[in-house]
Amino acid sequence: MLRKHWCAGTLALLLFLAGAQAVSAKYLYSYAVKFVCGYNNSNVGSSGSLLAGEPPVKFGNYATEINIYNFNVNPDFPTDAIIGKDVVVLVDHGQPVGREPNVVKATGSDAITLPSQGATMDDCNRIAQILWGAVPSPFPLTIGFLVVQSTVELDVTAVTTAQACSNWLASPQRLDCLDPSGRQQGVSISIDVNQITGHKLF
Repeated sequence: MLRKHWCAGTLALLLFLAGAQAVSAKYLYSYAVKFVCGYNNSNVGSSGSLLAGEPPVKFGNYATEINIYNFNVNPDFPTDAIIGKDVVVLVDHGQPVGREPNVVKATGSDAITLPSQGATMDDCNRIAQILWGAVPSPFPLTIGFLVVQSTVELDVTAVTTAQACSNWLASPQRLDCLDPSGRQQGVSISIDVNQITGHKLF
């Protein structure tokens, strides 16, 4: 029992120190990564309380996966990447909260230390955990930026997929693509891979 409490206390201390290190770090590089996550069940947009115009994205199911790799290797200076992440949401649960003239700022944040030649990833589920503490199902349409700031230069790649179906049927655990009689039908899918260009801050 004592060992269990010691392990929990050590983990809490390590998380605290990682957060404190991120807060005190001087970020030199910034990467704004576009993400599109979730299910849009309409081809009609929203204007206030009225349905009008176009939605932010067309009817379909979307996912984004963001890869971060620390390529730095140099024995003469520290090559660990101290990374801070901010989530800026422009479309929240299908509603365009960041549509001009509205301006939004980060509503969630995260931090990690990425060792030399180490890699990590963020996807829609991780973004949901940062924003809401849990992953909803079906995932509501959520669009924005994951802003990655780092003490060293990084390789950042985003992979976005879109899946279309003429008749999505929502179940408690998933979206099923079924025809009106309940039979499984095919889906179409597209994939887009982008290398994200960083900006040097100083």
